[in-house]
Amino acid sequence: MARLSRQRIALILFLAVAFLTVQASLPQRVQAQSNVYVASLNQNIDPGANNFVTSSINDATSSGIHSFILILNTNGGDGADMEDIISAISNYEAAGYNFTTLIAPNGAFAFSAGSYIAESSTTVVMVPGTVIGSATQIVSGIPTGEENTTLTKDINAFATYMTTLTEEHGRNSTATSLMVTRGVSYPCGTFVSCSAKQYGVIDEDLNANSTGQALTMMGAGGATIHTPGTLPTFLSIISDPNLDSVLFLAGIFLILADIYHPTLILTVIGAAAIVLALLGLGTFGAPIVSIILMVIGSLFIFLELKIHHGVAAIAGVVIFIVGFLLIFNLPSSAPAPPSCPSTGCPTGAGTFMPLGILTYIVLGLVGGGGILGSIYLYRVRETLMRRPPAQNPKAIIGKQGRLTSDLKAGGVATANIGSEDYSVTGHIDLPRGTQVAVKDVQKLHLVVEKVEAE
Repeated sequence: MARLSRQRIALILFLAVAFLTVQASLPQRVQAQSNVYVASLNQNIDPGANNFVTSSINDATSSGIHSFILILNTNGGDGADMEDIISAISNYEAAGYNFTTLIAPNGAFAFSAGSYIAESSTTVVMVPGTVIGSATQIVSGIPTGEENTTLTKDINAFATYMTTLTEEHGRNSTATSLMVTRGVSYPCGTFVSCSAKQYGVIDEDLNANSTGQALTMMGAGGATIHTPGTLPTFLSIISDPNLDSVLFLAGIFLILADIYHPTLILTVIGAAAIVLALLGLGTFGAPIVSIILMVIGSLFIFLELKIHHGVAAIAGVVIFIVGFLLIFNLPSSAPAPPSCPSTGCPTGAGTFMPLGILTYIVLGLVGGGGILGSIYLYRVRETLMRRPPAQNPKAIIGKQGRLTSDLKAGGVATANIGSEDYSVTGHIDLPRGTQVAVKDVQKLHLVVEKVEAE
């Protein structure tokens, strides 16, 4: 025992020395390679971008890196995610650290939500051939008769928000407020002719031909450029309401198709698609009203199984589409971050991105596909219902289906087999939904037993 204890002690000491050796080398490596954290964001401002930027800022803070450069190229995006990013930037700066937004490379821009993020930075830098501005928000959910007053109120609120962010960092708030009230953009055409620098909406323009050259001029030439990983990319993909609507409706029809042609595989895939759609809608911050309407529309589509006239399916698709449109026409329910200026956070708009042509294409596909899918399933059932009965009653033996009611041993229940409802009996109790196989035919009843999983 004593020998074993000494061996354990020796092993622990060896591991401790190895750990301390590695730890001792880490600070030197970090200090030698990078005293600045560089992250590159080349996408719309969405939950994935939010996750990437905020986690990168937290990573820099925990690593003791006091200088952060965000390479930005964005059309804009969600207001709530924008505010979360600004809150993270504000907390980083409050600790006495420097946050720089670099709008690069040539052809890049910081529009809408991106311009707010840039102006919340300690320093804003641009390279030739880039643009900043056009920050007028998309106002949604305006009641009839209140369009002018509500629109003016929201624009004024966001203009004040932009002014506060700009003034905190010593830039021209008059020029940046025009980004909001008039949708003005400021280009940086060349190093000697950079309107953004001339109007004071940025701090510096660099005569750089590439992002790498710009970073070198900023003293971050050897720094690792961090890009979004798996989780941010997944969040960006799944938070797209266009994709979510397709997943949701596709999941419904996969489950319906599996009812007509029992395989269980389609049901699992359909359920997974619905879960992903609901997860994405929740991540996007879709209004609860829109989600409820989409669920109600799905229930109407399921009701078609009982009505068989196509009315419920069409009504379900229409209700589903209304719910989908409300995602864009109602404000996001996401709470505002605590870092808003004393004048209050802007309200009444959940996004800086209008409905694009992709949304209308998806809308057409959802509507047309939903109605065609309903008609297809209806005709499949009608065809099966009109199929002449088999000459040999025993031909149904071996077919599988599901119980649609509870079966008591020796009693009679109902099962859907081959899209037909049959009276069945069995020797053991089986709950509703159990997959069964026909073993025999006794008078007017089919004898079934539970299908054992392979």
